Amino acid sequence: MKGLIILGNYFEDTEAITTINILRRAKISLDVVAVGDNLLVKTQTGLQVKADYLLNDINIDNYSFLVIPGGKAVYEVLGKEKSVLKTIDKFVNENKLIAAICAAPSLIGERCHFKNHEFTCFPTCEKGIKEGKYLPKKSVIRSGNFITGKAMGYTSEFAYEIVEYLLGKKERQIVEKKCKGEL
Repeated sequence: MKGLIILGNYFEDTEAITTINILRRAKISLDVVAVGDNLLVKTQTGLQVKADYLLNDINIDNYSFLVIPGGKAVYEVLGKEKSVLKTIDKFVNENKLIAAICAAPSLIGERCHFKNHEFTCFPTCEKGIKEGKYLPKKSVIRSGNFITGKAMGYTSEFAYEIVEYLLGKKERQIVEKKCKGEL
């Protein structure tokens, strides 16, 4: 099992870095991939992060799940990149896990992939989503092969839900306790 997290310039710092941290603490293999032609990606607050690979240089068939953080990157970069949209479609069509938080669920929903699914996202980002049931009061939702998170403040819960989906409830509890210093 190997995952892919896609970063574009102006991604939300916490949503990406915290998720990467928690998944790697759970010993889940995860490649950080940048959109465009530069491995250096700028966060929403101006930090520079170096990705492992460029999206156009990898074989997405080698990955079993996809994570998409939010931030301005969703509308300014990711939503304009055909390679990102094709990657989302491929993961949906193959019933692989897609986890998206904040503005990122809009990339899935605007392509009508939430049909018969519940989802959450940052308030106002639901406006372009054509199908699915929007639950604005929920912080994290797992529905079928989708995990959606409402906003940056729920990033840890979002990442723990990914751990549970991939490794089970017991492993989630262990990782949560380790991250909280309880083990």
